[in-house]
Amino acid sequence: MALDEPQDDTVLESIAFASVDDLLVLCHSTVSPSDQEWETWIAREARGEHRGILISTEGGAPNSRQRSRVAEKTGKRAGVRPPVALLTDSAIIRSVMTAFAWILGSEQPMKAFPRTAIDEAVTWICPDLLPARVRPVVSRLHASLAQAPSKG
Repeated sequence: MALDEPQDDTVLESIAFASVDDLLVLCHSTVSPSDQEWETWIAREARGEHRGILISTEGGAPNSRQRSRVAEKTGKRAGVRPPVALLTDSAIIRSVMTAFAWILGSEQPMKAFPRTAIDEAVTWICPDLLPARVRPVVSRLHASLAQAPSKG
């Protein structure tokens, strides 16, 4: 399969997600997701078919109620949850990451990276996955969000 060939992309108004092997990639636009969009994401994440999550945001983030829904719907799995790496240059979004860590507890490995550090983030989550396979997916998802119709 070509690196730029869409696999299982889901593109909504403010979030888009796809998988690369067993890494789940979530991209946020500049606006926060609606409750309906967030429920779509939770349904995908709750399938538990991944061993890590890479999140890249241009500024959008879930609200506190949406963060609680993630914990409610996906926090009942036994054992340590898959690691989550966040790509952001925003101190505000990094604080959202801290809130997630508080809600989900010590069994949720999380780490924030600058958006330019995608290779380091992928290596931290899935050391055997080549970052070159993930970079085009993140780019494609963000490009799809830029073209998504808005409800404005």
